[in-house]
Amino acid sequence: MNTIAYEMRPSDWILDRVLNPAGDPDFNHAAPEWLLEACGMIPDFFAEACVTVEDENPEGFTLQDIADGMDRIYQFGGFAYRWPGTLDADGVYQSQYDDDPALSPLIRFSFFASYGDRVIQCFVYRSAITAIRERGTASLFIGRFD
Repeated sequence: MNTIAYEMRPSDWILDRVLNPAGDPDFNHAAPEWLLEACGMIPDFFAEACVTVEDENPEGFTLQDIADGMDRIYQFGGFAYRWPGTLDADGVYQSQYDDDPALSPLIRFSFFASYGDRVIQCFVYRSAITAIRERGTASLFIGRFD
């Protein structure tokens, strides 16, 4: 079996992750290293944005602040070109267009804020589609980080 060598990155220490959080059968047999590799640098963008925003605004950051931080780090769009759609409780993305299939996330990354019960989640899908939301709120951003 071919495997991808995976080297630990700072985001591995900062973020909690759940592989195949929606239980999609298409991902059941994927090696964890393959799912992580498919996410590319997105977890690093997310982790850096969360840590930076929280350091700068320990009790007052918003999801918009994190989206803006990810866009600054990425520099090529991301959430600047927001995609319409919704996420269900498991993070399955449904576009507003009826002919688009629902997308299950490859991985869910979670950032636990240093204060309160705030949890910011990042879902990464095929084709570098990315969504972030604050757990327990309606705040949501969907974009692409390819």
